[in-house]
Amino acid sequence: MLNKFSWPYRLLVVLLALGVYGFMRQPVVLLDELKTTLDNKDEAQWQSLTGTAQVQPYSKAMLESLLKMKYAADWEQGNRGDAINSYYAGQEQLDVISRQLAGTEGFRHFICGDLTGFLHTSEQSAEGCWQLDGVVRWVSPVEVRVLFVNPQTGWQSSLLLQRDGLFSWKVAAADLPVDEILAAYQQRLVE
Repeated sequence: MLNKFSWPYRLLVVLLALGVYGFMRQPVVLLDELKTTLDNKDEAQWQSLTGTAQVQPYSKAMLESLLKMKYAADWEQGNRGDAINSYYAGQEQLDVISRQLAGTEGFRHFICGDLTGFLHTSEQSAEGCWQLDGVVRWVSPVEVRVLFVNPQTGWQSSLLLQRDGLFSWKVAAADLPVDEILAAYQQRLVE
């Protein structure tokens, strides 16, 4: 088909195809940069890539919910002294743990929904959310949602990436399977 057009139009079509390819590849490049930053534990670079995503307040709110659930379960079992002590001890640790979950140390646990196990276990798998292997879905020309699946639980979480200028992208938000996480934690408390 290109043989029917003169060489300037052929060149223009090739340049346009390369431009579209480069445009479509940018979110994948950001995801690769996130992986590299996590592997290198470069906290300053991590904050520049994810600073607008508000991961730390999100993880803090989730941890606070889990702490309140534990408090209620301990209280109902008649362990009122232990419930109060563990609740206030947990409250003192919320900021530190939520910062770790939002940083390079615990983000893989955060995106996989393993908020309570991250202090005691390492990454669970060499696939899925643990390696930030996700499916890229275009929401609009300026937004991309990357879907991750936890291979152990089947939970689906996501990162929302937004265009930041002409040639760069940033992590704008994270979304966790909140209902599933709370239900699983409640089940562990009952057992």
